[in-house]
Amino acid sequence: MFTSTPHGTLATTDTHKSALRRALRITASEKWDLNRRFPLVMSHASGAHVFDVDGRQYVDLTSCSGSAPLGAGYQPVVDHVTAELRRTGGILPGPLSVHRIEVAERLAEIFPLAQRSIFFRTGSCATTAAVRLARSHTGVNLVLTSGYHGWHDWHLQDRPGMGLPDRDLGSIDFHYDLDLLKRLTRAQRVAAAIITPEVNFFPPEYHRELQNLVHQCGALLILDEVMTGFRYRRGGYHTAIGLAPDLITLSKGLANGMALSAVAGRADVIGAAEKTYMGNTYQREITPFAAALSTLDALSDGTALARMHQFGEDLINGLNEVFARHQVQASAFAWPTMFDVVFANAELGHTFFQEMWSRGFLMQYGGRFMPSAALSDADVRGAIDAAGQALTASLARVDATCDNPDPIAAAVRFAGDHFIATPDTVRRWVTAASHP
Repeated sequence: MFTSTPHGTLATTDTHKSALRRALRITASEKWDLNRRFPLVMSHASGAHVFDVDGRQYVDLTSCSGSAPLGAGYQPVVDHVTAELRRTGGILPGPLSVHRIEVAERLAEIFPLAQRSIFFRTGSCATTAAVRLARSHTGVNLVLTSGYHGWHDWHLQDRPGMGLPDRDLGSIDFHYDLDLLKRLTRAQRVAAAIITPEVNFFPPEYHRELQNLVHQCGALLILDEVMTGFRYRRGGYHTAIGLAPDLITLSKGLANGMALSAVAGRADVIGAAEKTYMGNTYQREITPFAAALSTLDALSDGTALARMHQFGEDLINGLNEVFARHQVQASAFAWPTMFDVVFANAELGHTFFQEMWSRGFLMQYGGRFMPSAALSDADVRGAIDAAGQALTASLARVDATCDNPDPIAAAVRFAGDHFIATPDTVRRWVTAASHP
């Protein structure tokens, strides 16, 4: 029976089924909105808690897919946005506002490489803009890429089922494979390499070697810090490990849930915008910049990030205890503010997270655990308790045996499925993954 707390099994009601049918009829994707996210029609969120159309409560273990590190509806952000909406009207006729200037100045303080910044709405827009800037600056078309950078046509070259073939012949995915990167850079001129740092699988040494290879061939390095920029350490991943990329992209956490992204970096590379056109209507909007200023204020003393880090450590330890107690070959591991869970049997992993949804805890297999500062100790304890129940239920539904129980083999499969790294690359680097 359904309970009003997030720790009971959640039944599907006729009201919710009706809302799902309406969504599928008029707007929703079965694949992307439901199967790859959560089969829920949500109503509202507050902090780390979210409510569906029936008023049932869930605990969000994703920080709204990383966008709200302070939790949904963080009051100082809401108050600032509301006040500026009333004062300014929310949007201006021209693209320059004091708010935009102040956010760029703040990014320059946080990220020393951010000599200049330009702004967009989404992470996909920022990565696409960064690629355009690199091509304009260098006069070269070819871009090498690894990791997820959004939905635009220049990307997703190795996902042929996701779009038209040959949609951008000037981008090649090197699958995080540094040997392949070397061969590609020797064969032809390259404008840039853009990479999402998979910090749970590849250590700082990997990223330093990558940077050396890219800069040695005269290409630009673009570090996609959409996820890590405000969640790894202050100043992002590149600052923490001593990298010097030419451009970085930022989005998740910049405005605590409001749509804002940025490309930041070398002034001369950003200056290539003069050779092309990168305007967008909603650069005139005030509210995302107001949200960003209040978010950066809230993150400035490191307290919120430390809180996320502690919740992540508690979840990692608790989940691993549950897996060991049930003698299941699975692991929660690596950077606590953005950690992964890998099962030797992927079907069991998917089933486990479905069981967690039914108990009111939102996370999906292959997604990333991103605890927000709005979580409570009770939320974390509840998630660990629910994990034990969910795993018991999953083992009753799925044969937990697997062909190869080796944890490195599981990591190879996971990385291949979720960010298309080559097996040799994962075997070489994953056991060395560490954090400064």
